[in-house]
Amino acid sequence: MKDFKELSVFLECSTGSTPTVQMLKKYVDLLSKFGYTHLYLGLTDAYKIKGEPYFNFCRGGYTTEQLQEVDAYAAKKGIEIRANIQTLAHLDFMQRQSCYSHLFDMDGILLVGEEGVYEFLDKMFATMSEAIHSRTIHIGMDEAWMLGLGRYLTLHGFTDKRKIFMEHLQRVIEIARKYNYTCEMWSDMFYRLVEGSDFDDDGVVPDVRASIPDGVRLTHWIYRKKDDELLRRQLGQNKSLCDNVTLAGTAWKQMGLAPFNQYSIDVMEQQMRICKEQGVENYMVTLWSDQGAHCSNFAVLPVLFAVAEIAKGKTQEEIDKERFREIVGVAFDDFMQLDHLNNPFKKVPFEINTRCLWGLYSDVFLGSVDNLLDANTNEAYAALAEQYGEIAGGEYQLLFNDYKLYARVLSLKMNLGVRVRQAYHEGNKALLLKYAQEDIPQLITYLEEFIENFNTRWLSENMGIGLEVHHLIYGGQVERMKYVAKRLIQHVENGTPIDEMEREDLPPSASSLTEDNCCFGNIRGLVSNCHL
Repeated sequence: MKDFKELSVFLECSTGSTPTVQMLKKYVDLLSKFGYTHLYLGLTDAYKIKGEPYFNFCRGGYTTEQLQEVDAYAAKKGIEIRANIQTLAHLDFMQRQSCYSHLFDMDGILLVGEEGVYEFLDKMFATMSEAIHSRTIHIGMDEAWMLGLGRYLTLHGFTDKRKIFMEHLQRVIEIARKYNYTCEMWSDMFYRLVEGSDFDDDGVVPDVRASIPDGVRLTHWIYRKKDDELLRRQLGQNKSLCDNVTLAGTAWKQMGLAPFNQYSIDVMEQQMRICKEQGVENYMVTLWSDQGAHCSNFAVLPVLFAVAEIAKGKTQEEIDKERFREIVGVAFDDFMQLDHLNNPFKKVPFEINTRCLWGLYSDVFLGSVDNLLDANTNEAYAALAEQYGEIAGGEYQLLFNDYKLYARVLSLKMNLGVRVRQAYHEGNKALLLKYAQEDIPQLITYLEEFIENFNTRWLSENMGIGLEVHHLIYGGQVERMKYVAKRLIQHVENGTPIDEMEREDLPPSASSLTEDNCCFGNIRGLVSNCHL
């Protein structure tokens, strides 16, 4: 791989969805043909530990034999599988089980110094050692911002967070070495731990480098656009802490059903250019599944292909799209159209947003961001549904059907709240009756057709656990639409007021919000007055 020793993909397998063994093999096939060297499996809780039935109870996960099967298959294809486990934070699922509560500080962070913690970590490493042959393992250790501020504080009093972190890291490395592992870890905690400290000319606290165990590789993650100088400075700081650094970008798929393929390619092309300038020889593409794993891992295939092409020294304009079609069986540009679900007007460039997610959530009676919507949003989604329906998706047809059916849902759902409120306050009962007896029943039909396809597509890629979340989300919309129609009919027939509609209609208090930049995480309390 030109100028890169390792070109890898990190595939989340525990948050939201767990890919089937067959899906992992398919991914290995594609990555091998694209030109990748490694596949990291995000196995936070997606594996079984002997004698620990509650470790991933009701969370799915792989048996040791299944991981061995994937590992052996990948090796034949020239791909090295590496495990990513969590050894400090992001273990909230485990903390929920009362039998493990004594192992935790707070917020899914392990209780540093508790001997039971290290006994359990030993079991994790033992399991991975048997399941996956690679002697390199990623130990996580990221985003433990509340470290030492829960039970640890009660037991030991206030202790410098850096001291707690470094002591734990040393214990973890000792366990890893018992199984002949070389460790990689995220680097973000080091940056937070040195805030306010005395930096040397390279922007690094000297004693931090000295405290990092020998042989540990740092993975620095950056997912959004940065200016060149900031990116150079951050990479330089990582290199001064550790001789062996990986930069991780992301294929954006964690913000609802739609990916952000073009944005991801733009960001990672810049990152890879700076990596080559700075002598960073390892690059990783992360695929996260936050917010419920709505988006398929196959939706970002253009990003993975483009990154592999850019790693060979090509520009975006030089990407061999015909080779993509030969490997995948679908046109590169057809996959790129999936971006439009969050950008129905096809603006260039456009910002990260979750239009398709909050557009569905926004309540017909209570939604308070509907006034951000362009009056033609419905028509834009109707046109988009037709375009998706014309794509020959081959073996990915279920995926493209998801987008067609979802766009069709949004062609009725978007602006529905605005139109209903307007008709209600104008006293236009004929129009309200049309919404209740025609538009909403049609919307429910569209939702049910989407749910049916989504179920089939999900199970073709993932284990069943995780799908229940989507049944609550999409099925909840069906129930809510039935309720809205019933209330509208009661109002028309009996004059019964709808108290939810009597409120003052205010714009979002965040005045900078627009339809193009509004993200679900920013508007949880805005799409309705309830807690989501």
